[in-house]
Amino acid sequence: MQTKTKCIGGVSVVAAIALCIAIAFTGLAHAQDKSHDSHSGTHDHGPEMKMMRMTQIKTQAEAEALKPGDSIAMVCSMCKIVTVHAVGKDKSHVKMMTVGNKHTCSSCDGKVTVEGTGKGKGKHQEVKHVCGKCGDDAMFVVATKAEDHDKHS
Repeated sequence: MQTKTKCIGGVSVVAAIALCIAIAFTGLAHAQDKSHDSHSGTHDHGPEMKMMRMTQIKTQAEAEALKPGDSIAMVCSMCKIVTVHAVGKDKSHVKMMTVGNKHTCSSCDGKVTVEGTGKGKGKHQEVKHVCGKCGDDAMFVVATKAEDHDKHS
């Protein structure tokens, strides 16, 4: 009799766990559907698909020309990541293009240094991002302007 109780109890525990997992996945799928519906204006699957144009920027002056509402992103082809920074009034995004600035890659933990290439002078000098783990040519920076969003809407 005791064996049957353990077996039935074991089956009950397994069934309860399975039921909880099923409920969790159902809730997750429902939340994803709601999330998708709440931002459906940011993209369409039809012929009127909204596109975002991103252009490579190479100088501190180009970063300084960005305005609040624009975005700047660092792309690492080795780590396969894109790190996006919203441009605000504080101009903190300019550090991403300032010679001598250092930061750590959020993916590989490599030390990244902004270095001048020698092309151009001052704020108009082209820069490159050198990662201690990914190398010289792995990273580049792109930007999108808020007005470009409106043109492609």
